[in-house]
Amino acid sequence: MQVDVLLFGAHPDDVEWGAGGTILLMRQQGLRFAIIDLTAGEMGSRGTTDERAAEAQAAAEFAGASARETLSLPDCGLVDTPETRRLIAGVIRLHRPRIVMAPYWEDRHPDHAAAGAMVRNSALFCTLRKLDGVSAPHKPDLFLYYLLHNYEKPAFVTDISAVYARKLELLRLHETQFSKTAEENGLVPQGMNDYLYGLESRDRFFGSLIGVHHGEAFVQDRPARLTIITEGFGRPTFIL
Repeated sequence: MQVDVLLFGAHPDDVEWGAGGTILLMRQQGLRFAIIDLTAGEMGSRGTTDERAAEAQAAAEFAGASARETLSLPDCGLVDTPETRRLIAGVIRLHRPRIVMAPYWEDRHPDHAAAGAMVRNSALFCTLRKLDGVSAPHKPDLFLYYLLHNYEKPAFVTDISAVYARKLELLRLHETQFSKTAEENGLVPQGMNDYLYGLESRDRFFGSLIGVHHGEAFVQDRPARLTIITEGFGRPTFIL
């Protein structure tokens, strides 16, 4: 299935956590996007694999994803290797997106970091003509990496203020993950123990960087081509 944007996450809630507002804006704009979860989140302390799969599907339907699939790689065992790069490239070549999004490759959670590195290093494999057993070569226009735990100066910040209430609704569909604080789940918190409070604090900060209420930040590892079109009296419209 060909899509405009293909989003990768290490776990079933990563895309919603890092880019949930952005995908809701995509839906409003009529863009086709698909979500690829690298693992089923089976090592998570909250929720069973079946519960997490049902939540992920409900979230995909709510957000308007064209498709969502799981590659069934090992949770807490993601590693950037030639084999996993080839796997990621095969998915990209199949869906042929203009834009690819994934977690930033530096993160305190090893799976998030590995997922970002796998996607980043798959770019070469996406274009190899001698890569047997996969779809024809495809070169996306842009790779973007959303921030989860670590901070890096963003290349872009999306203004998600208008859809922020719906982003929180989207996150709450992952009920096993976000219905309670860490302490209410009987867990020792890794960082902020109130997950949605921590999320909103982060999104408010990113929004403040561009003078809006809420934002989602994206990093690039190379420059992007930019076209500037000026409409009427002044405000320029930037088109990638």
